[in-house]
Amino acid sequence: LALLGLAALALGQVEATLYLVVATLYLSAQAADVHPVLGRLHAFLGWIPAVTGAVLLGAIAFLTVGDASLVTFAPRLAVAAFAALGAVLCLTLLVPAVAGAVARRLFRAEHPGHTLRLSATVVFATLWVGPSLWFLARDFLADFLSDPRELVTPASLAGSLVGYVVLAFAAVGLFVRRRWPEALARLGLTRPRATDALFVLGGVVALWLFNTGSEWLERSALPQLWQRDSAFTFALAGAMGPGQTLLLGLSAGVGEEITLRGALQPKLGIVLTSLLFALLHVQYSWYGMLSLLVFGLLLGLLRRHSSTTVAIVVHALYDVLAVATARP
Repeated sequence: LALLGLAALALGQVEATLYLVVATLYLSAQAADVHPVLGRLHAFLGWIPAVTGAVLLGAIAFLTVGDASLVTFAPRLAVAAFAALGAVLCLTLLVPAVAGAVARRLFRAEHPGHTLRLSATVVFATLWVGPSLWFLARDFLADFLSDPRELVTPASLAGSLVGYVVLAFAAVGLFVRRRWPEALARLGLTRPRATDALFVLGGVVALWLFNTGSEWLERSALPQLWQRDSAFTFALAGAMGPGQTLLLGLSAGVGEEITLRGALQPKLGIVLTSLLFALLHVQYSWYGMLSLLVFGLLLGLLRRHSSTTVAIVVHALYDVLAVATARP
């Protein structure tokens, strides 16, 4: 993993490198759970998520206070205070007892080990960073709309896909706690069955109908929000050819589903996993993120009642169709 991470960094794949770093942390946590003598190795690395979350939230607090694009001082101060509080709370997760208490609440585990405490730290930091970062996303959106091609290059999409997949298998302890068949079963990656075709068809239709209705409601009742959300989608679609569109579907469909619905949902539950999924898309308005929450709930139900394999196919097909048919 270290060599793979260095290779990704040398190729300029920063996002993939970050996923590989987290994957390394998960393997060390799984190893410490199985072999307590390796607890020192995990202790050497385990501080990274809490400190990273604290630094990121501290930076958000600093940037928010100095961001003149927000209308009044009161919202700036509120967001900065929220982010600063999150930074302090992230640092408290360096204490194993605190991380264990959060893990017991999030994962309903009586005696959480290193892996669940690590997961609790990652989930907590992400749930706190998401709302804080959302207030700064308008600046990032303007930069993206000026040149969206940089974020959807084949190299970046492929790197993201590889990073997601490696992270998912590391999180369930492949080669440490589980072998290939056990890891595949834990992630819900089952061999497709004849009945899965009905789940796939029903899932794509359900997501398409929901998105159509949600977009119509936003366009009718909240036209300014619709213009902001649709501008992102149109810019994304205009920057990609057929090959990139297919690669985007694979990257988001396979990557997000195998990590969130496959590895995380069985432990965290459908609702919190869907909330986490929505908060990973801070480029959208509050309405767009609310729609993504429902989107995640539907995919979560597919994962529960069928498999991650079905959720992957549905998500990938929907993304390809949505981008391919997006028109200003």
